[in-house]
Amino acid sequence: MNPNFISSSSSSDEDDENSHMIYTYNQFIQDMQRRIDNNNVLIQYLRDHQSPQIYLGSVPGHIVINRDREGAHARLYNDYFADNPLYNETMFRRRFQMSRLLFLRIVDAVKEHDDYFVQRPDGTRRLGQSSLQKGC
Repeated sequence: MNPNFISSSSSSDEDDENSHMIYTYNQFIQDMQRRIDNNNVLIQYLRDHQSPQIYLGSVPGHIVINRDREGAHARLYNDYFADNPLYNETMFRRRFQMSRLLFLRIVDAVKEHDDYFVQRPDGTRRLGQSSLQKGC
């Protein structure tokens, strides 16, 4: 066999393989560019047709979580501070490590000293946490 014939055949095979790889690579790049262009068109369409933003909280885009402050205060009051509370003095002392009377005296003293512990309406005119909630 002629050695030149074998090398030219193998060289031709390598050239064909390289050409195929380059063609495949170019097809891949074109496909990716089409996808990027489609995504850009879609994004622009969504930007042009989006509904006006609705602000739900004091900071645009933040979601407001209703934590039921009023209900929490009612439960706390009914559980520990009502005339006939759900939990007696012993349970209160176990939970708060002091008597109910001492706790209420501390809450009143702290309210007199610092306005933070006074219940006030927030920006939406809803009452904030009560002094009992902040004291716990």
